[in-house]
Amino acid sequence: MEKKKKLSELTVSAFALGTFGAGIYYSLVNSYFNYYVTDIAGVDSNVLGTASFIVRLLFVIITPLLGVLVQNGHSRLGKYRKWIFIGVPLSALFTILTFTTFKGSMVFLAVFYSLAYTLSSGFSSICGNAQMALMNVITDDPSQQRRLSTRRSQYQDISKIIFSATFLPLVALLGNGNDAQGYHWAAIIIAVLAGVGYLFTAWSGKEGDIYDTGKESKAAEAKKNKLTGKQMLDCVIKNPPLICMLLSETLKFTAYMIFICSFAYYYQYILCDFSAITLTTTIASFVALAASLLGPAIIKKMGTKNAGILALACYAVGCLGVRILPPNVVTFGIGFCIIYFGMSLNCCAGPLQFVNSSLYYQSKTGLDATGFIMSLYVFPIQLGIALSSGILNWLLAGIGYKAGITLSAAQTVGMQNIILLIPGLMFVAAIIANIIYPLSEKKMGEVYARLQETK
Repeated sequence: MEKKKKLSELTVSAFALGTFGAGIYYSLVNSYFNYYVTDIAGVDSNVLGTASFIVRLLFVIITPLLGVLVQNGHSRLGKYRKWIFIGVPLSALFTILTFTTFKGSMVFLAVFYSLAYTLSSGFSSICGNAQMALMNVITDDPSQQRRLSTRRSQYQDISKIIFSATFLPLVALLGNGNDAQGYHWAAIIIAVLAGVGYLFTAWSGKEGDIYDTGKESKAAEAKKNKLTGKQMLDCVIKNPPLICMLLSETLKFTAYMIFICSFAYYYQYILCDFSAITLTTTIASFVALAASLLGPAIIKKMGTKNAGILALACYAVGCLGVRILPPNVVTFGIGFCIIYFGMSLNCCAGPLQFVNSSLYYQSKTGLDATGFIMSLYVFPIQLGIALSSGILNWLLAGIGYKAGITLSAAQTVGMQNIILLIPGLMFVAAIIANIIYPLSEKKMGEVYARLQETK
């Protein structure tokens, strides 16, 4: 049997730097976008919820089309890498606009911020699509793919530690008493960091990516791995493991986005201690880093599927356990740490479950749909953001939330249910979908055997 080449540490680290920058970016937009728009830009939560839901839903519809472009595209910049070069500058531009204050009608501002946020995260997701596809291009060795996936998670957790410890102090420093100005300049710094990180990822895949090397090879390279619309549809509907993952990840991301986009309200209005966010999220980020360091051992011991179930269970316990206890900074902090442990472990196991879904389909049909299937990894993210943006703001409007106004007893209970109970129940549903996921370690052994026979 041919011995698999071990990837250099430089290649693995460069690949993961894209996630490092993206981790800082998503910490910004996921944790503070909603709070920024309602409490700093002054947009009504109900109007924002409707605008965000419509805009995000439109983007969800075109996400599979982007997957088609990734699967069937080719260029001198690489089959997948070119999308990083396209996505980086556009994501940076719209990130800055997302955290820039403007004047206008309530509807205009709601639509503007929703569009800016959607385009910002959309182009960042294109970079993420390319990164996920490069995982299969850089190496086909499962142990090396596990290295790439876990290092990606580790770098994301390091980025969260840096963000958690520095963001609010940085906003205060740059704003000098003006929160709007502080968020704006912090967003500029983060947009640049995110872009540079993905450029390192593009470099890491340079040797393995597919090139358009000239006129003689252009037609052959364009045809290689190119799929028809029907074949791409079959990749989903005839791929039970992928269907389970899409369902599980959609439930998980919707729940997580409701939680992470609203926890700032919990500190502001329920705990009445906004400054405690820095310490809590910093500690939780260290816990997440520990989870990513333990991730390879956990996955090796339990298997990818069981590790994914364990990760989702941490999400559920972190939310529901805190909800049944009285509001307290320490209690919420412990729950936050448990959620972050699950999040980090999920970042190790989740991509591998999508890789396995791609390999399963290839072993069944002989078709390499890596680009399309791996690009669908971000589909649940986009759908989850769309659903959560509407659900969260409609629920806030439903309890009569108004920025800066002290909550009544009933509103306090409603706020706790929005932030903890609803996401917790959705995490439980995600666990069930993951349990149904059919690719156990034994099953993947059969898949690898079939692929080896084909080679």
